[in-house]
Amino acid sequence: MRVPFRLNRAGWPALPLPRRIALPDPRDLLSSERIAAPDAFAARSSLFVLRGTTRSTRPGRHRQGDALLARALRGSSPVVLDVGAADGSTSLDLIAALGDRFAAYYVTDRTLSLRARTDDRGRAFLYDAEDGTCVLIATPRWVVYPAAEVRAGWLRRALPWLRGGIPPFDPAYPEVSLVQPRLREVARRDARVIVRAYNVLEPWDGPAPTVVKIANLLNRAFLPDAAIRRATRNLFRALPRGGLLLVIDNRVVDGRPVEKASLLERDEGGFRHVESVNGGTEILDLALRRGG
Repeated sequence: MRVPFRLNRAGWPALPLPRRIALPDPRDLLSSERIAAPDAFAARSSLFVLRGTTRSTRPGRHRQGDALLARALRGSSPVVLDVGAADGSTSLDLIAALGDRFAAYYVTDRTLSLRARTDDRGRAFLYDAEDGTCVLIATPRWVVYPAAEVRAGWLRRALPWLRGGIPPFDPAYPEVSLVQPRLREVARRDARVIVRAYNVLEPWDGPAPTVVKIANLLNRAFLPDAAIRRATRNLFRALPRGGLLLVIDNRVVDGRPVEKASLLERDEGGFRHVESVNGGTEILDLALRRGG
């Protein structure tokens, strides 16, 4: 991140500010029930950079991959493990595509919530509870990323001063959910839908899925090949023989968004390629190696 701060659009209501310099107000997440539209919630939950990875999601992002999977599952009632689902926008899409035809649906992400401290100046400090890092500061006019790595000398000198004004992390700070309110409501009403934390670099310790979907996580922009192989091995071991793995990459090609997806089937010794759309995932070669 070259410049670790942006304008808070809420503080400049009269100006037509582009996204590259202005962001929606992250403080809205502190009362997420007030954010009625799923795309509005997704825009705010996508503002965070957690452990070097930018959360990015929105509804309708995986239409082609979901359609590929729905065709393969026709007539079955799968147990779905949705890995790296961020705020669950795309999980809601796949749940809708499956209708009532699933036995269980696990919506997972490594980080499902943050901790927040507010003050009487209208500022909100948001922390990653896993390591206590303040990942974002939202003021009435600014959005600041205090943990960002920057190159400009003046910014490197300014950030220590800024970080010195951050209150120490306290695990007792109120929890701020990064999960879509609508998904939380679905999970409350339907016991088959379970939202839980999961890091794909660790073995899956829940019930065995028959389908795994993982989007925008197994790619070289986020993970080195060794970590991708480790994650793929974990998913291989989680699936039974005949289980399906759907890998999706959302890319921008020639200035337009493109969804690339590959559907794989777990065989005795590794994954078998079933079908791809738009050229498939960039890590297909790694996934097809024996057991990842």
